[in-house]
Amino acid sequence: MGSPGEAGIGKSFWGGCGLMRLMIRLTAFFIFTLAVGGCGYSTASLYNSSIKTVAVPMWRNQTFRRQLQFKLTEAIDKNIEARTPFRLASRSTADSVLTGTIVSVQENVLNSNFQTNLPQQTQVSIAVDFTWRDLRSGKVLEVRKDFSASASEVPAIGTQLPDAEQIVIERLARRIVDSMQKPW
Repeated sequence: MGSPGEAGIGKSFWGGCGLMRLMIRLTAFFIFTLAVGGCGYSTASLYNSSIKTVAVPMWRNQTFRRQLQFKLTEAIDKNIEARTPFRLASRSTADSVLTGTIVSVQENVLNSNFQTNLPQQTQVSIAVDFTWRDLRSGKVLEVRKDFSASASEVPAIGTQLPDAEQIVIERLARRIVDSMQKPW
């Protein structure tokens, strides 16, 4: 007798176990590719690839809340740097500019301690108008009016309303930068 391979012992109908495994893997890969491709998943960037740089000048503030425009502009800058492929640049060298105005700030006490009349839960809402414009073409990439964010907070002993305000600023900056993504 010869070796087991000569008489067909140990070989499958397909000519070997390796070929069968390869066929199964290719079939599984093909099914996976169809499933992922058909569910709206993409490897493309969420952001406009023609835009490389963004200028974010100091936002205007139409409210009587001092320093709010500085905090919001800084939070937007940090979000752009951390979460997008865009680089910050001066207006003279940037591809696009993100400008905005803080139009309202609302503070509400949701409930208070009936003995001390101190707030136990507060809510702060900030609304802005903003425009993101391509400086090369003049095209408006995004425009929003009365775009807002709010946060409720149960202040711990010793904390104040500025803590809730900072939460809203960070939340609003994140939502503004999210709106810079390409439409689905």
